[in-house]
Amino acid sequence: MKLKVHLVFPGTCEEASNFYCQTLKGEVGFLFRKEEEKIAGLAEEDKGKIGYIEIKTPHFVIAGEDANHNEKVTAGNNNKLVLSFDDLQECKRVFDAFAENGTITMPFVKTFFTEGIGEVTDKYGIPWIIMMSDDDYEG
Repeated sequence: MKLKVHLVFPGTCEEASNFYCQTLKGEVGFLFRKEEEKIAGLAEEDKGKIGYIEIKTPHFVIAGEDANHNEKVTAGNNNKLVLSFDDLQECKRVFDAFAENGTITMPFVKTFFTEGIGEVTDKYGIPWIIMMSDDDYEG
């Protein structure tokens, strides 16, 4: 079983995808724009938006799309994406990148169960827990 994360953006999918590719060392595996879907009645302002994108990182896949102009996108508070790392420097680098122009919910700290953990909502409104793996941690 695999988990694939699918995110919906209010027109910022391409910008967010570029950021995630750069920060998470990923690459676009698949991309099409809404105009390529040939959907009847697609509004002119939605044609250039992302219909589907798949970003392949070394460890997982993130998929995403832009909502149509008449669909309201609200970042939820009932979910968080968790990124778990084995390398402390890489973990902190990603946390700092996500925190830039984002909102830190919990600063990156060492705890009783992990070498480092922090919570941040990135500049696209996506909430993340970025942490070191707690496998075999003996803090």
